[in-house]
Amino acid sequence: MKLFKSTLVTSALVVTSAMAFNVSAAAPQKDVRFVGETQFAGFCKAIINDDIKVLRSSLSRNVGRIGASQREVLRMVTSEEGLTCNGSSLIEFSVERDANAVYEYLTSRS
Repeated sequence: MKLFKSTLVTSALVVTSAMAFNVSAAAPQKDVRFVGETQFAGFCKAIINDDIKVLRSSLSRNVGRIGASQREVLRMVTSEEGLTCNGSSLIEFSVERDANAVYEYLTSRS
């Protein structure tokens, strides 16, 4: 359990200040660089893109590694000692990034 906590806490996300926009695309392209424990970067990516599918995929990929079920994985990554993105908890980071769909998912199920 101690290894899990230290691995998740060291996970980080660095968002560059420049935002690139593709004129032909409906959604903006975001310049993002992942550092630290990138095996958990899917959680941060889900928040950046406000994408529930990516979040659910990250939850399912970590069943057995972090918890016995998706609900348990969600509880672990959103716990006080859980995963961080750019130094903030997943819930705080989703508020900072205005990721309303992901925020709703995280808070309604954790």
